Amino acid sequence: IIHLASPFITNAVDFDKELFQPAVKGTTSVLESAHKYNPDITRIVITSSFASVLDPAQGTRPGYTYTEADWNPVTPETASANPVVAYLASKTFAEKAAWDFVRDNKPNFDITTLLPPMVYGPADQHVEDATKLNTSSADIYRLIDGSEKEVPDTSFWAFADVRDLAEAHVRAFERPEAAGQRYLITSSGYSYQNVVDIIRERFPELREKTPKGNTGAPLPPVYRLDTSKAVKELGMKFRTLEETIVDTVNSFAKLQQ
Repeated sequence: IIHLASPFITNAVDFDKELFQPAVKGTTSVLESAHKYNPDITRIVITSSFASVLDPAQGTRPGYTYTEADWNPVTPETASANPVVAYLASKTFAEKAAWDFVRDNKPNFDITTLLPPMVYGPADQHVEDATKLNTSSADIYRLIDGSEKEVPDTSFWAFADVRDLAEAHVRAFERPEAAGQRYLITSSGYSYQNVVDIIRERFPELREKTPKGNTGAPLPPVYRLDTSKAVKELGMKFRTLEETIVDTVNSFAKLQQ
């Protein structure tokens, strides 16, 4: 089983109803059903998130490298500070609930969790128009349709290409050594300034609609993510930001036809 679903919204109002319950129950229900009804299931791969690794209280944390050993220290008491913290908490609570389930119930299956940060890539899903795009695709689309006048602030300083993440799910499902492991899945550090620089350079026809910002500005001192475990054990090779953004923008052309 590969379990992907979880709410990704950062403007929730009822945190428990919109985030905590769907994330946790959505995960534990899959595990409970597999344990109860199908003893032949041997592996469940769960899409968790860098949100369950990041300590948001530390900010950009220059010089620090996050690994799979890190956990977001959020508690039920601090989880409702604001909508973003609540989203991060929902992913953390869901992943911890999964590990607790395996520890307490000792099912026939093992689990593997994948920990991507922001996920971008070609929008191949069917949508009626751009307003129906998923959250991360919409973030990029707003950079080319004229609605963003300034370069947005960067909230998470790393990204994954959706195609790399899909490949990681398959490899985590197939490889015995992935049993009981967490894997950070990320291509590199990035900022929205990097994104608009790529768009403006590779798509000159979009420059009038794409904010300019501070062209060529380097990344500020921020945390890093160690993906050596995924590279070694899953054999991952990650796409560059330029490849991801160029392919994403090209995919939007289908929405404008």
